[in-house]
Amino acid sequence: MDINKIMSQLTIEQKIGQLFLVASSGTSLSEGDRAHFLKYKIGNFICFSYNLTDYNSIRRLTDSLQDVAMESSGIPAFISADQENGMATRVYSGATHFPSNMAITASGMIDSTYQLGEMVGKELRALGINLNHAPVMDVNNNPDNPIIGIRSYSDDPGIVSKMGVSYIQGLQKSGVMANAKHFPGHGDTSMDSHTHLPCIDHDMNRLRAIELAPFKAAVAGGVDSIMTVHIKFNAMESEVPATLSHKILTQFLRGQIGFDGLIVSDCMTMNAIKEYFTTEKGCVMAINAGVDLLCICGLMEIQARCYDAVLAAVKSGEISMERLDEAVERILKCKKKYNLHQPAGQPQEKYPAHEAIAQEISEKSITLVKDDKNLLPLSGKKFLIISPPPVSTSIADDAMKNLEPFCKIAHKTFSDCKYVEIGINPDENEIDEVVKQAEEYEVILYGAYNASANRGQVQLFNALKSAGKQVVLVSLHIPYDILKMPDADCYIAAYEYTARAVGNVIKVIDGKLVPVGKLPVKI
Repeated sequence: MDINKIMSQLTIEQKIGQLFLVASSGTSLSEGDRAHFLKYKIGNFICFSYNLTDYNSIRRLTDSLQDVAMESSGIPAFISADQENGMATRVYSGATHFPSNMAITASGMIDSTYQLGEMVGKELRALGINLNHAPVMDVNNNPDNPIIGIRSYSDDPGIVSKMGVSYIQGLQKSGVMANAKHFPGHGDTSMDSHTHLPCIDHDMNRLRAIELAPFKAAVAGGVDSIMTVHIKFNAMESEVPATLSHKILTQFLRGQIGFDGLIVSDCMTMNAIKEYFTTEKGCVMAINAGVDLLCICGLMEIQARCYDAVLAAVKSGEISMERLDEAVERILKCKKKYNLHQPAGQPQEKYPAHEAIAQEISEKSITLVKDDKNLLPLSGKKFLIISPPPVSTSIADDAMKNLEPFCKIAHKTFSDCKYVEIGINPDENEIDEVVKQAEEYEVILYGAYNASANRGQVQLFNALKSAGKQVVLVSLHIPYDILKMPDADCYIAAYEYTARAVGNVIKVIDGKLVPVGKLPVKI
């Protein structure tokens, strides 16, 4: 790929198309989408679970997207997905469902992250996906964080740095570009930037020590792209969120940290941008701030409006040709480095060796935090099993397909025990009914799911304790639930509500698996 030659031949419209990373509408490329992508010279794509249903159809889709990109400009496309693993997973058929980042840390298999990166990259590249929006480099040190949580490796910036950099290097060695996120850090907020515009007030000394440290390590470790976050950092820029800040992206990330790879925006249709700046104006501001690649998850109408806004800004001089060319050249350099023309190999339905590693990590991650009354194992005892269903707690979660509730799965092993499925946030009537059903049981096996954000689960726990019950509490998401229910007689942390994690928790409760996991965060 002769970048200088390509740059001299591209039209302004084709150059602008290279700045866009957009969503497609289905599992195959529709005629409407194809015509739209050609009209706007779209150069890159992001895929979601609704696009990625079967490994053979995934490869057909990614091949079709590459074809339309080549027809638009003669330049191959970055085709991306958020394959973070854990509950933030997009590909199931043709890819191994590895445990969450926090589960990996809990397992003690910290040195496995390079290998995991290679495995994930091999699987994605075979499917035609060459950019992974991972790893999460946020330091989750806020127990009330509604969006990061188990997606983070730890609340320790040193651990996050070590594990994240190893994953990045393994992933990129496999031929898939890593996208470290969310710069400068989304770990210490109590708001979700999908729905709000969070603000972090820490001073620069604190930011350098905690939030920024993993990203500085990622740059030193060779990461080729970094995703911005829609959060205001008052010590760095008090007017706009990081995605729109020239001070943060150009002066700090490029100028001070020395990053010369791609700067990719988080989705520009998120409320933190849309409600405060509008997505269209936000796209123009982001490019001028230093963003090279605009992620637009909305479908055709919003993509068209954003493209038109950027084109108008270039023609008016609001976005300079120098800035446009700088972004396009950086994109082309990365595309050349990752040999996007190169065949990706054939996808497989399963990767047995990878599955074995995933199972080992999951088994070793299950953490027995406390068992004050030596209640475990519960095999041979009569107890009531309670849990809410697996539902997405945020837009990032995607591991809920066809998964039965914890209580129902546990009942298959403990068939002599009764189970009750509760709502994600039970009301007073439901709580009263469950307590009534618990009257004949001394021990309750309670699968809690994001109880910190669902007060009804905590109220049910308190009601059971008030009734004199011994409670074996299982956290099926963030391990901080114990802070809301400290009187649990036994507490097990599983770090995700997935089939693999649930199965291994049940083995621990049944006495068939010795829990060896260690908490990755301070509680």
